[in-house]
Amino acid sequence: MAVPVDNVIRFPEGARGATTELDRSQTLAKARDFMAQKLGEALGSLLPRIEENFLARGDASTGRVQRELYYRTRDVIREKAQHLQSGLSTAWLTLCEKKFELGEQARAAHVSKVPVELQLLDLDAMEQDLAVKAIASRLRSGCDEELFAAGHRLAALCGQTESLWLIEDLIAQALNQTFIETGVVGAAQIELLHAMESHAVDAFGPTIQELNAFLVGRGVLPTLRRSYSPSAASKKPSSDTENVPEAADIFSLLQKLVVPPLANGGAAPVGLPMPASLAGGAAPPGMSLPGGASGQMTVAMEQVMASLNALQGAVLPPATTDAALTSSVLRDFRTSDTGQSLDYLQAVTVDIIATLFDFIFDDTSVADPIKALVGRLQIPVLKVAMLDRTFFSSKAHPARRLLDGISRAAVRCGPGAGHDDPLYARIAEIVERLQNEFIKDTSLFDLLCVELDAFLEGQETAADDRAVQAVPLVAEQEQHELAALAADQVLTSWLAMPLPAAVTDLLNHEWRKLLIRHHLSGDDVAWGVAMSTVGELVASVQPQPDAQSRKRLATRLPTLVRRICEGLDKLQVTDDRRLALTDQLFTLHAAVLRGAAPAASARPILPAAEAVAAQISSERIDCGETQLDRIFLSPGSAPPRSEQSDHAQSLVAGLRRGDWLEFANPESGPVRYRLSWISPQRGILLLTNPQSPRAMSVSPDALALKIERGEATILAVEPIFDRAVNRALATLQAA
Repeated sequence: MAVPVDNVIRFPEGARGATTELDRSQTLAKARDFMAQKLGEALGSLLPRIEENFLARGDASTGRVQRELYYRTRDVIREKAQHLQSGLSTAWLTLCEKKFELGEQARAAHVSKVPVELQLLDLDAMEQDLAVKAIASRLRSGCDEELFAAGHRLAALCGQTESLWLIEDLIAQALNQTFIETGVVGAAQIELLHAMESHAVDAFGPTIQELNAFLVGRGVLPTLRRSYSPSAASKKPSSDTENVPEAADIFSLLQKLVVPPLANGGAAPVGLPMPASLAGGAAPPGMSLPGGASGQMTVAMEQVMASLNALQGAVLPPATTDAALTSSVLRDFRTSDTGQSLDYLQAVTVDIIATLFDFIFDDTSVADPIKALVGRLQIPVLKVAMLDRTFFSSKAHPARRLLDGISRAAVRCGPGAGHDDPLYARIAEIVERLQNEFIKDTSLFDLLCVELDAFLEGQETAADDRAVQAVPLVAEQEQHELAALAADQVLTSWLAMPLPAAVTDLLNHEWRKLLIRHHLSGDDVAWGVAMSTVGELVASVQPQPDAQSRKRLATRLPTLVRRICEGLDKLQVTDDRRLALTDQLFTLHAAVLRGAAPAASARPILPAAEAVAAQISSERIDCGETQLDRIFLSPGSAPPRSEQSDHAQSLVAGLRRGDWLEFANPESGPVRYRLSWISPQRGILLLTNPQSPRAMSVSPDALALKIERGEATILAVEPIFDRAVNRALATLQAA
């Protein structure tokens, strides 16, 4: 079967227009109500687990404030469990009534958005918004196929060919709306949203599956399939999962990569002798051989597993070198006597898994120490694939989930990670346990997933605590930058005029500082007085055409001088500096009163086009137990404008909380940081590392410039296995 290349949804004939508008509306309403019920039930089942989690976190917390928050959140869940459960159903119905526009009952209010009063640019609102988006993002990554199908089926009911229904966003918004309307706000609300993110896929993934089953049962696109786009896969093989084929087709597609066609239309394994099943007349699945002979396994599964168990215990000991760990143990197995005797499907499965590990070993985004650890999983992963073919089709498979967890952990480990790194040591421990304990029971993968998730959550909590210390400092610094920008904007027009050097000096230094201070304090009256003083000062050093004008100036000068002195007093200017300024102004005013014209400053004002090239500055600030490295563009420098810079800026704009970045460091080697907070005002990014006491704040322009120069890289967070599958499919299409 040829690989579809159009990347469109195939709607069966008669799917549209086969039912009346009334029928579609009724089905849509039933689907809405069904989903509301299931969401409420899912939340009701989830809340006891979250309650226990907060109790355990409170017991383990050493900080009084954090411990009280965990206990308070636990109490809120216990007291309002019923209200939360029913509230989620109600919030979903309300959001859907607007989103789906059911008949004439559509609401004009934008209920799908966070309430207006929550859009204020404060830290709590920003944290809340990020937490809501994180829930939606977690659902998209874990339930991509199910959301795709449900969205298009709902779109078909609305008479549309493309889906605009972002169910994951509606669920996240409904949860947030539920907390608000139930009175769960503030820190407890944010903690609950973070908890929902961790459990979103487990709690609501089955609900989305049930919605699909409900719609299929009523004849809504029952044969919906997702096509594969080779162009998309080849352009973004490392991160784009949107165009991966339907899960059930992945094995057959990968089979084409390792099994070339025979002359008769069948297939044979690559680079190895034809399996005995073919030589003896047995046909692999999908092949038709003369005589109609039926195939039989040449090696019983028990024998294969016994051989793999022996190999699992014999190869890749902990002391093995990294180079050996990234060699293909599976290819060595295929050339062994047992490997040569495998049945067709077994042989193909080995070749597919070996090929996928080849892509992992060639992936430059995975650090070599992690590749070495992942290399030790070749045999356990092969055993899982042979025992359970859903390994290829289900992202929720325990083994896939563990590989996903290792991927999320691996992004935190730099190229130099070693045994002294707690995270590396934990991953190594997980790999060791799989090697030593895994036989057939995949529940071990589930257990290790839970342990790894708990470890990662603890590290993220530590990083978030570090961010909490740094955020006020970053916000304060940002406010100062905004105040400086405001001061510069109002002074620019005055400074563009030909002014005496003494006036220019005063405005550029003391008066700029005074305006910044008034802006930070929010004192509009003082700001207005300071600005009027600037105007009067500039006017006072302009030539006066006649005696009457000079007389009026003389009457205004005492008030002007008094205001200037008051401003200098607020800044606590030194006596020497004050005396120098006042003497210079006195000389200027005396000249003007005599009818002379004061000499203007010879300093040129550079036009915007002549601004200096972009330069990056940095400074280190101590904030409690955390050291903050502040990265920003140097004052007066202009960010470059090019296709590369535009691309870098778009990458920065797409960053979300939880993303990871790597920064070049000539002294210590590359360092990695997690994006913990984004300023709502200027987009300043606060980065932390769970294993480091240092944090970093970087302006968007500075980060874009670092990316453009190759000094910073946004790390891929797609699971290792998924990334390997995508690269394999892209290679298949390019062949």
